[in-house]
Amino acid sequence: MIAQQELQQGILFYRALGETQGLAEITQTFLHILEKLEQFAEGSAKRCKDKNLEEAFRLLLGVSKGLWELDPNHLLPLARCVLACQMETTGASSSFHRLEKMVAKLSEGHGALISEQVDELMSSLVEDKEVLSPRDLQTICMFLEESMLGRCYWRKNLMPLLRGVSTTFDLLSQDQVVRNDRWQYLTVKMCLLLFKLMPEAISPLVWKESEKSGILQNILGSLVRVIVEKEARKDTRLLAGTVLSMLVNTAPEPQSGAASVLGLYHLLSPDSVVQKQDPGAASHKGGLRLGVLRISPCAWSPDGLETVALTRGLLTCCKKEILSCQLEVTLPKTCLLLDVLFPAVLVLMEEQKDHHYYCFQVFTLWLQRVRESLDEIWKVKENCLLADNSRLLQRLTHFLWNNAESLVEGLSDFVHSSFRLLLEIYSLECDHFKNPERPLYEQFLQRVVDMPWQSRARYFPLSAVLPYLGPAKVLDSYKDLPQHLLNCLSTNHLCPPASDLYKTLLQLQRQVWTEGQRPVPEEELAQKWARGWLSTVSAALTSSIPLLQSNASNYLLVSSLRVFPASYALLAEGFRGGGSAQLRAWVTVLNAQKTITGALPTDGESLNRLSACLFSQEENIRLAALGLLCGSPRTNQALSETEGRLLKEFLVLNLNCDSSAFRQLLQATVRKALVRLRDSSLATFRRQGQDKKEGWPGGGPERSLAPAVGFVEWLQQLCFSSLMSGANYQRRKTALLLLAAILETCTDTWSPERKKGQPPRNMAALLSWARSRGCWDFFSRSNMLSLLSCLQDGTNEIRELASELLVCYFPPAFPESLAVALFARAEEAMSSPRVQEAEAGAVLMKTILQKSDNGLLKQILPEGETELPVEYRCLCFLLSMLNVHHAKACHDMLEAARTSPLHGVIGALRRCLCEVPEVMASMLKRDQAQRWRDFLGRLVNSVRDISGFLLGVLQSKQASRSDRQAAAPSFADMGNAIGSLIRLGRGSEDHDPEDWVLLSEEHGLILTCCWVSVKEIGLLLGGLMEKILPLAPPAGCEPFLPLQVVKTAGEVFQEILLRCRHWGAVEGCSIGFTKFCATLLSHAEPELQDIPRTMLGQGLALLCSPRSSSITRRAAGFPMLFLCIVVGEDPTKPRPLLANCIQTLLCLANTPILQDWDQTVDLPQVSAIHVLQTLVRGSGLGTALHQYITSMVILFLKALSSPNWAMRNAGIQLFGALTVRLLGQKQSQDDSHGRDGMSSEALFSHYPRLKDILLGELVLAEGVSGEPQRGKFHLYPSLYATLSFLAKLQPTTESLNSSSICFVEPLIQIAGNPIYAVRVMAARALVPLVSATEHGNILLRLASGLAESAEVVSHNALHGCLLQIQFILAHALNVNSLSPDVLLSVARQVEEGIWLLTPLQKCPLIRWAYLQVICLLIGSCSPSFAQRVWKVVNSELDHLHAVEKPGLSQIQVSMFKKIKRALLDQAHQYPVSHCGPSEASRKETKVGAATFRQLAAHFLCSEAARLGSPERVGELCSLLQRGPIDVQESILTWLIEKERGKDLDFSKALLEKLGKVLRGRTDHLFLKLYLQAFVEVYSCPSAHNVLVSLKPPEYTKCKDVFLSVTESNTVSPGLLCHALCAFSLLLTLDFEDHPSLERWCVTLERCSDPLSPEALRMAATKSLKLAGVALVQKAQESPDRPLQAITVRLIDVALCLLQDEDQEVRHEVSTFASLLVQPVSGDPVQGCCDLLQSNKGMVSLLHLLLEKFWDCPETFASLVHHLPTTDLSSALTELEAKGAFGLYPEDEPNIYAEPVVLSQMILPFLHQLLDRAPTSLKLWESVQSWLQATGPGVLVGLQHSIDWWSQDGRTSLHLKALACPKVCLAVITLLVKAALVTHMLEILEEGKHPPVKEINFSSQDLRGTTLSVQKLLAHHGMVSMVNVKVEQLHQE
Repeated sequence: MIAQQELQQGILFYRALGETQGLAEITQTFLHILEKLEQFAEGSAKRCKDKNLEEAFRLLLGVSKGLWELDPNHLLPLARCVLACQMETTGASSSFHRLEKMVAKLSEGHGALISEQVDELMSSLVEDKEVLSPRDLQTICMFLEESMLGRCYWRKNLMPLLRGVSTTFDLLSQDQVVRNDRWQYLTVKMCLLLFKLMPEAISPLVWKESEKSGILQNILGSLVRVIVEKEARKDTRLLAGTVLSMLVNTAPEPQSGAASVLGLYHLLSPDSVVQKQDPGAASHKGGLRLGVLRISPCAWSPDGLETVALTRGLLTCCKKEILSCQLEVTLPKTCLLLDVLFPAVLVLMEEQKDHHYYCFQVFTLWLQRVRESLDEIWKVKENCLLADNSRLLQRLTHFLWNNAESLVEGLSDFVHSSFRLLLEIYSLECDHFKNPERPLYEQFLQRVVDMPWQSRARYFPLSAVLPYLGPAKVLDSYKDLPQHLLNCLSTNHLCPPASDLYKTLLQLQRQVWTEGQRPVPEEELAQKWARGWLSTVSAALTSSIPLLQSNASNYLLVSSLRVFPASYALLAEGFRGGGSAQLRAWVTVLNAQKTITGALPTDGESLNRLSACLFSQEENIRLAALGLLCGSPRTNQALSETEGRLLKEFLVLNLNCDSSAFRQLLQATVRKALVRLRDSSLATFRRQGQDKKEGWPGGGPERSLAPAVGFVEWLQQLCFSSLMSGANYQRRKTALLLLAAILETCTDTWSPERKKGQPPRNMAALLSWARSRGCWDFFSRSNMLSLLSCLQDGTNEIRELASELLVCYFPPAFPESLAVALFARAEEAMSSPRVQEAEAGAVLMKTILQKSDNGLLKQILPEGETELPVEYRCLCFLLSMLNVHHAKACHDMLEAARTSPLHGVIGALRRCLCEVPEVMASMLKRDQAQRWRDFLGRLVNSVRDISGFLLGVLQSKQASRSDRQAAAPSFADMGNAIGSLIRLGRGSEDHDPEDWVLLSEEHGLILTCCWVSVKEIGLLLGGLMEKILPLAPPAGCEPFLPLQVVKTAGEVFQEILLRCRHWGAVEGCSIGFTKFCATLLSHAEPELQDIPRTMLGQGLALLCSPRSSSITRRAAGFPMLFLCIVVGEDPTKPRPLLANCIQTLLCLANTPILQDWDQTVDLPQVSAIHVLQTLVRGSGLGTALHQYITSMVILFLKALSSPNWAMRNAGIQLFGALTVRLLGQKQSQDDSHGRDGMSSEALFSHYPRLKDILLGELVLAEGVSGEPQRGKFHLYPSLYATLSFLAKLQPTTESLNSSSICFVEPLIQIAGNPIYAVRVMAARALVPLVSATEHGNILLRLASGLAESAEVVSHNALHGCLLQIQFILAHALNVNSLSPDVLLSVARQVEEGIWLLTPLQKCPLIRWAYLQVICLLIGSCSPSFAQRVWKVVNSELDHLHAVEKPGLSQIQVSMFKKIKRALLDQAHQYPVSHCGPSEASRKETKVGAATFRQLAAHFLCSEAARLGSPERVGELCSLLQRGPIDVQESILTWLIEKERGKDLDFSKALLEKLGKVLRGRTDHLFLKLYLQAFVEVYSCPSAHNVLVSLKPPEYTKCKDVFLSVTESNTVSPGLLCHALCAFSLLLTLDFEDHPSLERWCVTLERCSDPLSPEALRMAATKSLKLAGVALVQKAQESPDRPLQAITVRLIDVALCLLQDEDQEVRHEVSTFASLLVQPVSGDPVQGCCDLLQSNKGMVSLLHLLLEKFWDCPETFASLVHHLPTTDLSSALTELEAKGAFGLYPEDEPNIYAEPVVLSQMILPFLHQLLDRAPTSLKLWESVQSWLQATGPGVLVGLQHSIDWWSQDGRTSLHLKALACPKVCLAVITLLVKAALVTHMLEILEEGKHPPVKEINFSSQDLRGTTLSVQKLLAHHGMVSMVNVKVEQLHQE
């Protein structure tokens, strides 16, 4: 490198100069500068390089005064070094800019010297060069942009540069081999810079005859060719359009430039509308004339992007004078902007769907330029542009509204800007022409109001029109706006426009309210704001929708407080109530206020509420409270004592949260606190002037620094102790995230990859101070071992994060003994058949490679050439290991899969090659390049052999070779092949087929080895090509990956995708293959680019060729082959491969199928459709598929009508993929609303042909379908899909004059279709095609025919009409589009059809549909009509009776009824010929009868709740007691599901029926519903008094029945759950029944077991909440010992459930804990209290046990019961045993529970219990018995632990023990027991109690041994928080 040579020479020069000339000081500075420059030149990370340059510049500034006096010859070497670095840094603008600052500083005293050096360097770039290389172009461009001296040189030497550019263009256009996209782009960029920076030198060459104009004419022709060249990159073509605009700007007169622009349009768009503007257009056919330059036209096919590029370039940078001047050659009053560019823009928007983003950008730019040029345009036009009803205004508004809903990413900003610019232009024109009436504003507002709130198109125009109409006018006309804003905030994609609208509204309101002379107090403004918005903001902040809460706090609240600061007091006062919603809103408001004031409230009430927030059950409340503690407006504001204390309490209880989002936010928030601690400490240093190690004067700074340092030390100890393998995944992940925050914040490690958060300069001083106090030893051996244990974790997230921390922050090399042990552990793990362990081995190997050096590697790797690089030797070892494993697999696949599988080593190779930067750096060394080239070739060949072997393993022996190549083996073939391998491995040929009913362990081993290895091969090859193929080899070396090696890799991919069936392997291979294709297609070598093209051609040929294989043998990866290739194409360039692929597939899919087709073979047409739907579903193609959408819609409609079932099936799948592609899908799980979608206007605007296609399907279907003739239907297969697609559209926003009117009439006619599903879908499809303004008219039209008799109207048509009324009415009511008068008119017409509900109408489906309509309209119907409906429905249900067939048992009757109802209810979902009456059928067997009865029962319940009439409630109770079973079930279901059901008094009816239900032979379904409703009703305080009235005999019988149900093993979990809850309600009536309590407690203990089903565990929690709270409260006040014992057992059950793996179970039982520990007014079950987090609930229950039930013997027993019984000796023995183990580890029954953490949590409570034990004889007896049983073994265990961990040479086994949860659990349990035994012995040694004979050691001996064990374990990385010093512990 030239720069490095110059630097070496400079260093030698200045060293000599400092010795001879006496310039020691300045030369020493120069040497430091050169050292920094040398580090810059050798560095690879950009941020490190920039840091070195900054330090070099700072050093240069320090000697800037001495530069003036320095001899030029002495300065010259430094200048040459800086300029040499600058010449080699032209690819990084930030580094070049920093070097340019140094050049400028050097030029201040020696300008001529520096200029001479720059001239010399610049001249070397073009001297003796005809063609400029990409590097030359990049260098010249950078000097033109950033260097003043460089621009001066090229301004003087312009012609040589232009000549070089011209010849470069010629070479690129003539020689396709040498051309590449970057070269072409740089050449075009060079032209842009020259035309932009040197217009005065370019202009004479363009507009005046000159001998030198020929060069520029050639350049102009080349630029035009680039614009029209489809092969060029999109960004290059767009840039060329900008260059042409810059060339036009050099015109001496605007008219000349305008004429040239017109000529360019005629040349690029010869058939465009701009031809009409130029009467002399024919004169342009001979070519373009730009000044004196001419361009002859050439043959080319336009694709639209050339017009986009030219128009975009003109609108971006063309001078305003040229765009707005009058065209001399055209008709009067015309200009470029309006009469040439605007038609071009409209044509682009209508035709160019492929470039929609750029087209809309062009449109926005056009509006912007019109706004800037209005004065000039008015002079030319002499009239108003946007006059009302003008053609231009109509076109603009129509275009904007149609494109406002576009799904193209990034268009929303353009849409917003376009609306704003249009209205601004309109306003300025009205002002200019003095037009007082401005109807456009009202039109916009009315259109916005008429649109549904879900439409994105409404908020941008509303925000734009708001400043012109004013907020008062808008809010008055749009009264639903506040509610609609809340709806938007609960929908992800609508949140940004809605929040911007709210902010704009507030700003305008403040502006209006503060107008005038008198200043308005902030409190008064806040009161005005509160009248309109307080309720809205409060509702949003207290909403139960998480997304709405979050967005309201982030947007609504922030905007409110910023615009109206005094609104804080009003908001805070409104959230003083109880409950989680009030707490959440309160802390959110407080948080927002703290960001302004920076102070935490310190009053007692606020601190209590803050504490409640920190320990709340809801995560968002806890996070908001945490943000309040950690956040501050200033980062150097220290944490207060209160903040630190609360933060510690919070973190201890929140490390095991199972929400990933919570963990990420926790890390980010705690990082803020750490930054505050660090910056406040550094501020203390600065204030005291203690940047260096000095003594502290006084204790002030010590007191300031100690809390901050202590907090960080406590946090890092907490984190490292939480990394123990016994902790669950959640705790370890949280601890690692917090450790990452600590190491990022509190170390001085420079991280080049981070943009922000680098350590402060004086961080070393703080670290030194902390370490001098014994703190902040982050990189100790113990901590390193803790992280190494995480590398062996079973989850990828834990391993990756731990590896990243080790590599980034810890010392550069592992200790030797540790590295050797790690290597052995990595080898062992890589050879494990378990995928997780093998992946852990790969991560271990990668980490070892990154943390080793040559000396260390000698101890690790086998003997070899020691002079080779570390990276090369390690990878060669892995490759040899892979080959050994391959050889073993070839010999015995079963044994190899068990002991030496392939996937672990392949994964290690992939990680080491692709994820270790040092490997790439080693490859780029010239002396190592050939070795690496040979290695990569060997690797790819080995992988090829392994891939073929693995795929052959699964191939059936019976398959032919050609068939193996074309199709994957069937599952039967794979089973047979694996079976033969298993028999071969066992050495036996006979087998029993019955053994293979389930996959054996051997099957799993072979399948896992094959599929995971194949997946890893795909990932390895893909990463290899992506990382290594773009690397430029050192000079004189061949490419690292030769062409043949790349082809081999492609063959491997092709073989895997064609022969692989496992989707996981296909997915992994597809990821790698996509990288492979993208890398090759973007490569400069044409031979490499041809590889994916050839593979695509081969795939298409295989697809089209006839095959004999069956459909089930089609490889799952075959469609992915095509997707990966076409996704790899550059999205900024044309996609020829995609076009060829889709055209071929469409042609193949449309090929007619032979009538005698064989159903056992794979049809090419079917395969083509499957490939198309794979392409449509692929996310990588984006908008590239838009131009093919219409053709694919035609295809799937055709496929649905095919006689071939496989074609129809494929068509349905393609339809689903196209629906998602066109209409989008639900944005996220948090969205509370439906899919995104678009309206019919937007859809048909983007795809105009779709309208005629879909409408044609409806019209044809309407003609074909109808009433059945001769008993046969005329089916139209594509009708349902068409209706389904239309139903998914967003509601239309235009009136019936829009494009949707044509669909309404066919849909109304199709409503009479004889197929039920078609009628339903036709009703759904009508809704989005009718605008809100037409809802009333359509409803009146549809309802007008309801009064006609059955003889006049077809039953199918009548049913379809009712369905359409129902769906449209429901939507209209939802969007509130019907006025009261219209609603009343519709209700009156519906009332006239009352006969449809009476028995005169024999069809239950029609009666059901009519009743549905009535349910929607009942509020607008007359009271008499409502009374009549009630009577009809009630009498209908009252006359029904449950009929039981004689001779059948009750179970048979129940089952018969269920089957009968199911069949009848399902029948109406399938085709029915007629809905008319059937005299022969019974009433109960009619289709839809059961559904009608259910709806009727729900209607009666709703009416009773609406009217609140006791009489009607009584009638319902009568139905509940004596009605048919299905009616009773409907009433019970309504009571359970509806909130309003709680308003109905069903308590007596349920209680009277209780005994009958329990004693009767009722089926389980009804019993379950009844019990669920029973619990719902009697949980209310108002119904509890009714429950008390239950008579004792009946009460006892019911309890016994409930207990027998709960104790039964034959009852379903669901029924048992409800029975247990119902029994709990009865139990609250009498807590003196100890036998029942005992049986209940046993049931709870059984249900709470982790092995029990989730439903039973949830039942236990609900039962605890219903009866447990009152029981525990009673036990606290009662001396009844048996009751207290049961209470302790209940609390123990709650402690177990608080550790349940199901979050809902934990939340439910934490409610029980919350009710116990907090005072609640009213009913304890329903009372309002602050629900606690589960961990806080656990601590609270432990406190309750200690305070209220400490003297119960059961308390100590229940606590020590939670200490695990795992024996350390047996755990270590099991660890040492090296036997065969299964493919999958044994599952834990509860993966969330952490016995190791719980043991340490209960230890302080046990200590406090032991302190009180001497005062209670019974408690001491319990303690003493435990001591006798446990004490003797504790010391033995400790001694064994010391012996085992002290053994030398067993580091690898110690590492394995670190990762073993069983060993960790045994160790921690032993330490906890040791602490307890120590405490007990101290009590005994006081002499108050006799000693225990079995124990022969003292407390002092045990304590010393325990401390020794803890120290030894910590040295080996097993850190615990067990406190063995016996003292009274205080735990909050």
